[in-house]
Amino acid sequence: MTVLALLLALVGFACLSLAMDRHHRDVFGALPVARLRRLFRLGGWAALLAAVACCIVGWGVAYGVIAGCGIFAVGAALPLLWLSYRTAPKARPTPRAPSKP
Repeated sequence: MTVLALLLALVGFACLSLAMDRHHRDVFGALPVARLRRLFRLGGWAALLAAVACCIVGWGVAYGVIAGCGIFAVGAALPLLWLSYRTAPKARPTPRAPSKP
């Protein structure tokens, strides 16, 4: 159940980030239409709720909520790192030193 919760959290945070204009444009090259943005948000929140439900079913209420917070931290870190790597600024050429006459 923990692995399923981690995968659901990963999908949830990826969907929520793709609902944002900036990240959607960086990944797909175009802004999302309003309907697609709503679908990403709905899918993201549904996946996060399902991840918490998996943790509660697998570990009980007391430990499941705490485990869900840890799962959320790992699930949010992976899309964050991927988007940071994917949208890194292009390397700029170093300016040339002025030549001496």
